[in-house]
Amino acid sequence: SIPAAYFDEVIQGVEMDLVQSRYRTWEELRDYCYKVASVVGLICIEIFGYSDPAAHDYAVDLGLAMQLTNILRDIREDAERDRIYIPLDDMATFGYSEAELQRGVVNDSFKRLMAFEADRARGYFESGKRLIPLLSREARACPSVLHGLYSAVLDRIESSGYRVFDGRIGLTTAEKLLITARIWARSLIPTVPLLGR
Repeated sequence: SIPAAYFDEVIQGVEMDLVQSRYRTWEELRDYCYKVASVVGLICIEIFGYSDPAAHDYAVDLGLAMQLTNILRDIREDAERDRIYIPLDDMATFGYSEAELQRGVVNDSFKRLMAFEADRARGYFESGKRLIPLLSREARACPSVLHGLYSAVLDRIESSGYRVFDGRIGLTTAEKLLITARIWARSLIPTVPLLGR
């Protein structure tokens, strides 16, 4: 029952990287993020199972949040490939230039820009979290873990003072395992029958 158009959109999104290395506005970047990330979520919820159509919007938002987090984390690596995913209009608003980004300049303008983008991602995480209870109970662990892991990466980016040019900011294997185990166990607790029933 997965719409074939979803797969076409994922391919279109990946193809964008072959022809586009800058995004003028958030609307342009959102279209890219939707195709490479949100549509994957829409495919997944067809497999997971849901009954409330609102799950579509929340799956889209969770995908946007995760892809934005990737973009903020990978700014240095992308710049080395002459790719800038931060909307150029946002950069202009905060007075931060392409040349500064490509040189890895971290100044007040950059920090304000990053805080703005991180807040945007945080808003999508908050909305995306509403997807979880709409899914079939046995499928909730997977998106719950992804939400937890990517949110933790965003937390780490913020707590570093946005030092994304110093090295790839992420979680250690131990941190990933701990977060995964905690969230996975919590998501399964309601399915465990109580003794005596």
